[in-house]
Order: sequence, then C-alpha cells, then structure tokens
Amino acid sequence: MRIEVDGRPATAEQVASTDGHFTAMQVRGGGVQGLGHHLTRLDVAHREIFGLPLDGDRVRRLLRHALAGQDDASVRVVLRDPEHVAVQVGAPRLAPTRPQRLRSVPYLRPFAHLKHLGGFAQAQWARQVGREGYDDALLVGPDGAVAESTIANVGVLGPDGGVLWPDAPHLRGTGLALVEETTPTRTGPVHLGDLRRASGAFLVNSIGIVGVASVDGTALPDATGRVEEIRRRVAALPWEAP
Repeated sequence: MRIEVDGRPATAEQVASTDGHFTAMQVRGGGVQGLGHHLTRLDVAHREIFGLPLDGDRVRRLLRHALAGQDDASVRVVLRDPEHVAVQVGAPRLAPTRPQRLRSVPYLRPFAHLKHLGGFAQAQWARQVGREGYDDALLVGPDGAVAESTIANVGVLGPDGGVLWPDAPHLRGTGLALVEETTPTRTGPVHLGDLRRASGAFLVNSIGIVGVASVDGTALPDATGRVEEIRRRVAALPWEAP
C-alpha cells in the first residue's frame, strides 16, 4: 500500500488524524465505475464538514498521480482538513461470492449520511458478530428499523422486481447509486420483520453486490437469480478513467 498527500509521499503526521471524510473506490483497467458519484460525495461532504467546495479536477489529477499507471487497485481519497488530499492505493478487493449471514445489532452511525473517518463502533460490531459466525452486522434503530450493514447498503427485493432501500439513517453509497441507474428503486421504512418476509435482499457497496442468506439465523428466500441480474446490469455500466 502507498499513500500520497497532494501528490507527494505521505508523512505519519499527515495520516494520523481520524477526523474528516473519504470515499473508497475500486479501479479496474484504469477506470472507476461511478467516478462522478465519488467526486460529488467528496464535494458535498467537504462543504458540510469544512464549509468549502472541493475541486473535482484536482482530485482526478491526484488520483492519476497516485495510481501511476496501475490498472487494478483499491483506492481511498481522504480529506482530513480543508486543504490536503490524501490518496491511498492498495490491492484490489473482490466482493464475497457467498450470500451473507447477518446479525442485527442496536446501532446507527452518527452523521450516517457522511462517509466519515473514525468508525470504531461499526468495526467493533463487525468483529463481534464475526466471532459468532456471522459475516456482518446489520445496523438497526431502537424501533427495529433497518438502516445498513457496517460497510454496505441493504437492498430489499420486492415482488414487482424493484428494490426498496431502508429510509433509516444511512449512507447513500456509490454502489447504491449505480443500482439506481439500472433498476427501479424506492426508499421507505424497513423493519426486521419486513426484511425476513421479503422476497430476498442484497448488500451493495463500491466493492460489489452480494445476496443476503439470513438475518439473525432466519433464512431469507434464495434470490440468487435476481441478485445476479442486478449485478449484470451494474457490471455493464462504463468505467471512467480519472
């Protein structure tokens, strides 16, 4: 892994803070799916957190510099203060292929609409449920309203072929935006009981799309075919070079 800040190798002091916001993306063949969504996310969050816009062309230039011609990678663009842009380049990541087993936990991310740094609580929930044999935690509000997983949006499959996104506090991920470009979707309340009675569910983030096998040990309907259809439609979207 390598990290640059403003196009130069990062110092320890420049990457020590857990304050700020970021976006995470996968690079394949030198391109990024939904790059515009990532740049918009960074600009909107930058304005809310620091009160300043973020120049998307500058971010593109720093992405190109940090990639240095590397075709496949996992990349994070991190803003810890109003001025300096960090780009972290690592090995590419692949989505899990096996439908995921989730356990609900009583937690909602603070400022959930922002992809902010310092996510200890959600990471700890993921570790805890992992020790119990689950793949990830499902974040749920006090009233049982489903929000998101620790690192992905939850899509609930309806009988009409559309997707329902939970409206509890959550991050509107770039993967979610790509699904919306290819599939009819809407947003509304989803509670644990609704999820267990649904036609199926899936998780989506910038890494990819994977089905949900069960919640709290209760099996969900096998939606492999429908999830694969959504995955194929998203896979057909273009990859844009920075």
